[in-house]
Amino acid sequence: MPSYAEITGSIVAMALTTDQTLFILYHSNSYAANPVMLRSSKPMVMRDVFLTRSSAFYPNPLSCLYVTNGTDCIVNCVMAWAVAKPLTEVLGWRHAMAVYVGAGLFSSFAYVFAAQVSRTKTNSQFDCNATSNGAYAGYATLSLMMRGCYIPYLKRVPVMWAGVPYLLKCTYDEYVSPRLVERRRAGDIELRNWGFVGGVFFTLIYSSLFFRTRNDFSLARKFFQNLPPRAAMEK
Repeated sequence: MPSYAEITGSIVAMALTTDQTLFILYHSNSYAANPVMLRSSKPMVMRDVFLTRSSAFYPNPLSCLYVTNGTDCIVNCVMAWAVAKPLTEVLGWRHAMAVYVGAGLFSSFAYVFAAQVSRTKTNSQFDCNATSNGAYAGYATLSLMMRGCYIPYLKRVPVMWAGVPYLLKCTYDEYVSPRLVERRRAGDIELRNWGFVGGVFFTLIYSSLFFRTRNDFSLARKFFQNLPPRAAMEK
């Protein structure tokens, strides 16, 4: 019989997979699938609620739920089962969800900040962004720290073997492809999935605050145990 941790990990992975699948299906039949429609002044649920505008002054935490193309959807679903599931089994579903939402939020902030600082980051003021890749980049970053965590159904294969290629993919999509591969025309409205650096940054901060190794706890315990004798010697 599977343990509570295994059941929780499977539920989280299934929820993440369902989210990506539903959003790509809805996106394919929505106005947001046509970048030209992002210019419209009419209210649009997918754009106004689930996307981060390049001209916005604040990040959108809900953009971590959105995915813009089938390739990202498939890769993210694989990450949900290969990385998010074992991490949830080790850390618990609360930390897993906190990393996902926090990494997505910081990715949205990173995109807004980059759009305001660099004029070449976006093509137009109507550009929009999803941050699901940034949320999964948080899991990929966390996999680099969890060397004792392994991919399900594979014998002793660390999750970092899936996390490292994912970070390289995000780097290529955001920094290499737009400059060296794609032919971008000024004024064209773009719908991207960028800002993964924010997700990496958030995960590094979150892990340093909440995830401590056994060695860290032992060193801290020795430090506080040595404080009273030293204080007594000074008196």
